[in-house]
Amino acid sequence: MSHTSRRILHGFTLLLLIMQLVHQGLSAPGRQQTIASSNSYTERVLQISKAAEIANYMNKNVNPCDNFYEFACGNWPRINKATREKGRTGRLEQISQGFDRKVKQFLIKENDQLDTPEEKQIRSFYRSCTSVTRIDESYRNKLKEVIREFGGMPVLEESSWKASEFDWIETIGKIANTYGQSIIMKIEIEPDLYRNTKNTVHVTYQEFPLLTRGMYVNSDTEYARKYYTAAIAINLIEYLNIESELAQSTAEELMSFEVELAKGLPSETEEKQASKMFIWRTISEMQKLYGSTLDIQRFVNVTLGEDINNLYDVLPEYKKNLVEVIQRTPKRIVANYIFYNLIKAFCLKVNEQESKERERNCQSITSDTFAKNVNNMIYRRHNTADTAAELQLMWIEMQKTFKQTLQSDRLNWLSPKSRELAIEKMTAMKLEVNSHVKEDFSKDFVNIHMSDDDYIGNLKQIFKKAAATERAKIHLPTTFQIDNAQYSYSPSNFIQYNAIMMPVALLQPYYLWAPSYSNPIKYGGLGAIIGHEIIHGFDAVGRSFDAQGNLHDWMDEKSFINFNDRQKCFSEQYSNYSYYGIKLPKSEDQSENIADNSGVRLAFDAFRNWQNAQESSLNDRKNLLPGLNYTNNQLFFISYAQFWCTDVAKEQRLINIISDSHTPSMFRVIGPLSNFDEFSKEFNCAVGTQMNPIRKCELY
Repeated sequence: MSHTSRRILHGFTLLLLIMQLVHQGLSAPGRQQTIASSNSYTERVLQISKAAEIANYMNKNVNPCDNFYEFACGNWPRINKATREKGRTGRLEQISQGFDRKVKQFLIKENDQLDTPEEKQIRSFYRSCTSVTRIDESYRNKLKEVIREFGGMPVLEESSWKASEFDWIETIGKIANTYGQSIIMKIEIEPDLYRNTKNTVHVTYQEFPLLTRGMYVNSDTEYARKYYTAAIAINLIEYLNIESELAQSTAEELMSFEVELAKGLPSETEEKQASKMFIWRTISEMQKLYGSTLDIQRFVNVTLGEDINNLYDVLPEYKKNLVEVIQRTPKRIVANYIFYNLIKAFCLKVNEQESKERERNCQSITSDTFAKNVNNMIYRRHNTADTAAELQLMWIEMQKTFKQTLQSDRLNWLSPKSRELAIEKMTAMKLEVNSHVKEDFSKDFVNIHMSDDDYIGNLKQIFKKAAATERAKIHLPTTFQIDNAQYSYSPSNFIQYNAIMMPVALLQPYYLWAPSYSNPIKYGGLGAIIGHEIIHGFDAVGRSFDAQGNLHDWMDEKSFINFNDRQKCFSEQYSNYSYYGIKLPKSEDQSENIADNSGVRLAFDAFRNWQNAQESSLNDRKNLLPGLNYTNNQLFFISYAQFWCTDVAKEQRLINIISDSHTPSMFRVIGPLSNFDEFSKEFNCAVGTQMNPIRKCELY
């Protein structure tokens, strides 16, 4: 057995011991007098285990000044190798998997006294999903019934389909009104950009499966379009029983149509310019602008069931392009596109031979459908509330530290007035956990009756309820309640609320946080994540929103020019990096890289402020991990780097560069730390080494 294998096995043994000790310490009756000593011993074991984990991932043969990512994460790919099937491994994936294991335990067990009535209904939905073991004629007929609610699909009806009876605006409006599925265009009820206490109507574009315009039009992403086209053809065959050759030709038509639609998507720069992306108009103005081809008034009326006089026209360029695309596209193709996207929401991927895969898929669907309920359930049952309480203490320290930074000479590129407004914004910023502890879930389940064996029927109920709830928001005040599944794992700064949402998943014990973990570990991991999100409130988009979350640029012209000059430095730096031989694309917007760079600086400063405030004896006891011969400051940087330890399968590397606004993980370590003098000082990196270049980029 290799030395590395012995260390890994040792770590697993420790984890088993930990579980046993925790069980004994918390559950054994008549042993109160030993609980304190048992917990103390458990805490020590947890520290040893964490230290062993950190050491396992490091490659100490690499000079940290040459490549700190390889130094901190060099052994990660051998321990957590990515494959074609498992395209990516990383810390976030580990955390997500731990969260998913907890969700699975909840879904597969029988109802018990801890369950709310809503959670029992969620479990019934999961059972209805796993009860579908194959796509048979009964399932296909239910899908066709959904289509017939709104008309006929040409590829199914062939010569009997009448183009003269098809009205695409009416069709997508009725679908959105009934089931909340947005096809081609989308209506969102969102806070007003300039007065976020009231909701307004936003007319925007549909979600695109390939995410960005580049994925649809760039020559080097043609492989992704071919894969997507093949997937459409397979779905047409499997779910609608369409003959293979016809399915292939239809899929190609649908893909070509979607490519044309995607040409109207915003560029990366346009996405950051809210004042140009969101135009306040009257309905009559939009009617004149887009004409009868794009009857906005009728679309809004059918979708919402009422007349609206004023609304936000989101990305007018998309609609201008849409008018041209609709005018030159046969109605047959438009109809096939609409109805294919309608049934896609009801299509369940089923592996007849592999029940475990069906269970995983159904668990994912259930978690996405009932995201806020699932997050609340994990929060209540798995001790994340304790971490949430400690998180608020870290938040207070980081909020105070960033206000000090904004007042410091280091940020003299900001004018005094801009600094004052930035400090006002930081003071007002909030951090919340998506636990939904104050929410009344019963209202979401009024007239909802989940069946254990009718998956499509269950989905219809859920979609109808969600659509009605969304429409009702027009007449309600705004509330900061985010239940979108994408935020179950990823922290986000919601600029319009001036608030950061922290996922319950990141608060699970023993990943980024445990009472026994030293503060360098906590601040290097969770602290840097918080720092990253704070900085988004002050980046290219964040600088356009004030302390109340309203669209109001608080950065004056001189500060704005200085910001852009410093942003160009990051653009030059990151475009010189190569990822497995692929040069990173040059980008004007550097919001994610700026958030990485300034976020880790902020977390480090907050950690040192905390350290300096402690008595030396307490500091020594709390901050050292056994067996790691590094200073507390060095441990901070190692912890930061190891949050980004990643392995990506060869097949996914190119698509990661093109479709992800974040740089590859290795450069989320190398870039920020090579710009940070404090890092070079801690590891004694000579000027001119990769991790201590002569020219450094800095913003906040």
